[in-house]
Amino acid sequence: MILYFIYILIGVSIFTSYRLIFGPTIQDALIALNSLSIIFIVILVLYSIDTGNPFFLDIAISFLLLDFVGMIAFTKYLGREGSR
Repeated sequence: MILYFIYILIGVSIFTSYRLIFGPTIQDALIALNSLSIIFIVILVLYSIDTGNPFFLDIAISFLLLDFVGMIAFTKYLGREGSR
């Protein structure tokens, strides 16, 4: 049952990657990249629940922290870029 949700999330990530590639602005691409990383983290969590292996939860938490720090750094860079 959980694998069906994983397949649905993979389908959603295809539409999100379209916005990442063909986004009209850099902000659209940034939100699409953040959405793709969240989808990947949810897939890891669902796979961990399905297999009963807690190792994938550790990987998901690590990716979540890296995504958060990367998003903060990138938005700070975009804010500094517009003020010049």
